[in-house]
Order: sequence, then C-alpha cells, then structure tokens
Amino acid sequence: MKRKILLVPLVLAGIGLVGCNSQSASSVLSSTQSSVVSSTVVSSAISNSQVSSQSSVSSLMPMNPKNIYASPTGNNETADGTKEKPYSIEKGISELTRGSTLYLLEGVYRTTSTLAINNITDTDPANSPEEGKTIKPAVDGNGKDVKVTIDFTGMPFNSSNRGISINTNYWHIKGFEVKGAGDNGVYIGGNHNVIENIEVHDCMDSGIQLGRSSSDKNTLDSWPSYNTILNCTSYDNHDPSGEDSDGFACKLTTGVGNVFDGCIAYNNVDDGWDLYTKGESGPIGPVTLRNCIAFNNGITTQGVGTNNSDGNGFKLGGESIPVAHEVYNCLAFNNLATGFTDNSNPGMIRIENCTSFNNGSRDNDANNFDMCRNTATSSNYYKNLLSYCDGNKINPIDKTPGIYNSKDQFKGTAGYCLFYYGLSMLKIEGMQYCDYSKDGLNGVMFESDVAPFVDTNTPQIQSFRNEPVEVKKDIHKILRDENGYIKLGDLFRVNPESPFYTMGEGNTPLGCDLAHIVKEI
Repeated sequence: MKRKILLVPLVLAGIGLVGCNSQSASSVLSSTQSSVVSSTVVSSAISNSQVSSQSSVSSLMPMNPKNIYASPTGNNETADGTKEKPYSIEKGISELTRGSTLYLLEGVYRTTSTLAINNITDTDPANSPEEGKTIKPAVDGNGKDVKVTIDFTGMPFNSSNRGISINTNYWHIKGFEVKGAGDNGVYIGGNHNVIENIEVHDCMDSGIQLGRSSSDKNTLDSWPSYNTILNCTSYDNHDPSGEDSDGFACKLTTGVGNVFDGCIAYNNVDDGWDLYTKGESGPIGPVTLRNCIAFNNGITTQGVGTNNSDGNGFKLGGESIPVAHEVYNCLAFNNLATGFTDNSNPGMIRIENCTSFNNGSRDNDANNFDMCRNTATSSNYYKNLLSYCDGNKINPIDKTPGIYNSKDQFKGTAGYCLFYYGLSMLKIEGMQYCDYSKDGLNGVMFESDVAPFVDTNTPQIQSFRNEPVEVKKDIHKILRDENGYIKLGDLFRVNPESPFYTMGEGNTPLGCDLAHIVKEI
C-alpha cells in the first residue's frame, strides 16, 4: 500500500520532512515542529538567525547564479566551466557563486585529497536558503541523472582524511556515491545543509557524520545545526579498531535541529546510528530520526568485525547525559546487539511508531528495545511500538546456535505498545506509566498464533566473521523508489490478518509503516 505523508516545510529551500505512521496532517506538523525545539534547555538560547548568520560582504551584493560543470577529466588550464569544457570538481566548488549549481558529468572522480568546502574554498558564501549552492549529477538525454562516484580509495587511515567536508552553510549535495575515504565519507560542520540521496560505503570512520568544524568551537551554539540528511544509505564502513565506523553519527559536538529522514544503515562495523555524548563536552542538541532503517550492524558484508564492534541499530546517547531525541517510524532488525538503546541517556527520549525485530544475533543479552539502562533515572515516552522475536539464530562471530529472545527494558510513559520479554509478549494499552522491572507496570501477557509481519526475509544475508557474503545486494536501489524514497512493500508490513494490525492507537497497525514513503507534490 502507498501511504502519503505530508511534507512540512523547513527553513531549507525546497526540502520537506515526511511525517510519521498513523498520524494526521496536523499531528505530523505538531511532531515535526516539536522535533526542532524539543529541548528548551539546550536550544532556548539559540535562535535560528543566530545559527544561520554569517559575516560576509557577499550578502550585500546581488546574486549571480550560474550553472557550471565538472568532470573526472576536467582540465582547469583550458576549462571555462561549460559542459564542453568542464572544470575539475575542486575547481567547480571554488567557482560556485550564491544560488548556483555544480553539475557533475558522468564518471568516477578519483582523489586521495579531501574535497573541502570551507571559508577558503567557499568563495561566495550563502546566507539564506535562496542563496544556497547545489552539487548534483548532470542529466542524460532522457532527463535522468548520470552515474557519479567520488572514489577516495587509496586515502590512508587518518582522522584528517575525510572525503567531503562541509564546514560552511546552505549547501545541498545529492544523488551520487562516495566511497573509500580514510575517515568519514561525508562530514558536516556547518549549518542548514542538506545531504540527499548519497550512497556512502567502505570508509574508515562513520559514513556520514556531523560534528564541530574546529576544535576551538566548544559551545552548543557554535556546533552544526539545522542540517538534514535525507534518503541516504551508509554501509560497510569499517576502521581498524572496529569501534568507530557507524553508518551515521551525530555525536559529541552537534547543535540543534539536525534531522535524519529516510536513511538506511546496514552492515557497518559498529552501530547503525550513534548519538553519543561525553561528559567533557556536555549535551548535544536533540536529534530527530524519521523513516530510518538499521540492520545487520556490527559486522560488514565482507565479514569484518572485531571484539570492539558494538552492533547496535540506533544508539541514542552516552554517559548518562540527558538529551531529548525523537524517533519516529523507524525499523531495526538483525543487528548484532540491540535494536534501539538509550545507552544510558535518561531521556526524555520520544519514540513512536517503531518496529524492532530479531536483534541480538550475536549478544544473547541484547534487546530489541533497551531503553532503561538506569532504572533510577530513565524516563522516556513510547507509543505504537512493536517488538517481536521469531526463530533460531546463528552467531555471526563464532557460529554458535541460539534462539532470538529479547528482554525489552522500558520505563516512563507508554501506550499502544507490544514489548517482547523472555519468549513472551507484554501488551500496554492506553497511555500510562510503565516500568519493565515491576509487575503491574510492565503490561499484560499477550499471545497470538499469527505472526505480525507479512514478510521478514532480510534483503541482505548476514556475513560471518572473516567470511564475506556470496551475494552483495544493492540495498540503496532495491529498498527505494526511483526518487530515493523508502519502499519496503510487504517487508515488515504488519499482517492484516493478525491482531497486531489493529492494536495501535485508533485501531491502526503497531510499529512502523515503510511500505512506501511518498513525497506529496
């Protein structure tokens, strides 16, 4: 089935955020608005204008937008930026004026140097969405984007060897592949940037990461804010230690208003998402995750994994620092450790319309929802969640057999949820106080002879340690429509013949709905 989701305008030109499962247009609007200002403690002192302002004389000058071209064989000595005489990609970036687009001609752009967008290379900086700059593939004779790959293979492993680094504001990059960087594939240290439909893999740190642009930026209002990561896929990222390369990371030094929408993280050596915080840097801004998928994390498709590889789907905190993240309409399955974990973040985390299935393929003590690491301080909000386990498992690390068996942990306020605990299901109806550790507050026993999902066949078979998969699927293509929006079809769609189909709020299905996220025109 197709589910149309209202797009809510942001300050970003031309970009909207799709909403959540089982919500009316007005409730989607409400939740999207709240996601940007979900923590008044950390964001009240930061106005949108403060974050977006940039001191530059360019804002006083009229725009001169133009289309320019780059190619893998661009010759800057003879080039003028036309399609016939394209620049190199580095030259094209520096030639972009406010409101302009750099079109990348078809081919593989090979380099072992960072493509840096900073105060030096961004020669005509934008100060508003209207002045924003775009990098995207050129189109062929049929109006389709050409295939573009930016290949950093050969970069040595080093924290300074990022692939694309964006440390200024109002850039929109979309529609190409990034691979082989010696650190992050794409790093964002600026504000109001959009990273759309980027496929990033085989990098030696997190595929796409947000963080401060320089070590002297030590306050929340100086960290990257109001960035949107839309319809991106990140996989097979791995570092020598096996503990740093996540699919996506927004951690340590990030500001407010950052959103991940329609993204997929799979087979990364560490976590799918990492929103870690540290005591020395303090809380980060609340992050919104919407319509995202994490699976098979903790080991790559090439069988790369270490004892340090965490293997969580969505890691939502660290070091007992409260940050009010929001998670809507997301899916976690077959991760080596937990599906969703607060990782000691006491909350309040808001998590709605999410599904978690058969996580803990390596760790017998891992849970689908591990949202109460500290029973004394945890307090989160849960609605329309579906947790389920089914069948036998084989540990991807040592091949020992076992049974999928989550023991979900949760505390706070919950309603219309089905948690899994010790080969049993616990049902919570209505909105009420909950505590997994106390009888009478952890729900009532529920049984069903009918499984909740139409299809649970994983789109990418899991590897074993040091044993690559035989067939590597193009997940970025097969789980998305032609415009890049997630389209799972029957995969993890709730079975209409099961009781789970009407157990959600207003007799709606439990869990996520990712059958087809449709951009409404």
